[in-house]
Amino acid sequence: MNLFQEYGISFEYPDDWELSKEVNETSGEIQVSVSGGDSSFWMISVFIVEISAEVLLNRALDIFREEYDELDVYEKTIKLAGKDCLGRDIEFVCSELINSAYLRTFETELFTAFVLYQGTDQDLQESLKDLEAISESLDCFDSGFDEYLKIV
Repeated sequence: MNLFQEYGISFEYPDDWELSKEVNETSGEIQVSVSGGDSSFWMISVFIVEISAEVLLNRALDIFREEYDELDVYEKTIKLAGKDCLGRDIEFVCSELINSAYLRTFETELFTAFVLYQGTDQDLQESLKDLEAISESLDCFDSGFDEYLKIV
């Protein structure tokens, strides 16, 4: 497993997965994603600007609803990085394939995080345990971390 540790977050991901990151200073968003060789990917967006977890989750759901005519949404209660999350599992059809996406949002004293992982149901048979392991390994620095702003 590889370890990513920047921007106040850390997580482990499989050695053979590719990592990418993007910083958008205008929107105050830092996005880090990892993907395997199939349709599956895991992504976290860290928002340094003030935005609530509920607003982020609703925006993401609106985007999925605009893109896909039929969308099944299931409410989930879960913890990530020791934080209570607002969560939704969604199912939709894209290119005649059933897809599943897992949306999670939570707030810290320093930022609001949005986690998304998804793939086709066929690919998720192999990759879902990796995606969930990445989520379970997620950790974040809270207000006690004085050096946070230096690494952003």
